[in-house]
Amino acid sequence: MPKIYLSLGSNIKPEENLNKAKELLSQEYQLEKESKTYKTKSEGFEGEDFLNQVVCLTTEDSAEEVVGMLKDIEKKIGRKDRSEKFSDREIDIDLLLYGKYVGKALGKDIPHKDIDLYRFVLEPLAEIAPNLIHPKHQEKISEIWKKKLNSFA
Repeated sequence: MPKIYLSLGSNIKPEENLNKAKELLSQEYQLEKESKTYKTKSEGFEGEDFLNQVVCLTTEDSAEEVVGMLKDIEKKIGRKDRSEKFSDREIDIDLLLYGKYVGKALGKDIPHKDIDLYRFVLEPLAEIAPNLIHPKHQEKISEIWKKKLNSFA
């Protein structure tokens, strides 16, 4: 059964929405680990701070089924469709890693590119999976974290 790693983020009722997301995810998948919650300034726009977290779950679903389920859960929590890339979010749930898979699922890159781009993704991932090998870079998450740490503001 593949392990999946998800990034959760919210800046609209963030505690409530992160908890609701984990509750709904736990109804579909086996929760293995969760990082602490990180408070992050909004990026790319002026807005309330975000709460971010990474969770590890196991599933028998395909990567495509997982991505579809994540979109359904976002809608259940009340996420609205927005055209702006950077904006307030009721909830944002991204599939970061799906086992050792490298490719696409419903148009989404796996591993997710945000792992390399944002501290609020990489830091909690390194917290709960430091020895995990990134399937594309073939490096431990902790090593990627050490290399990227100085580049994050």
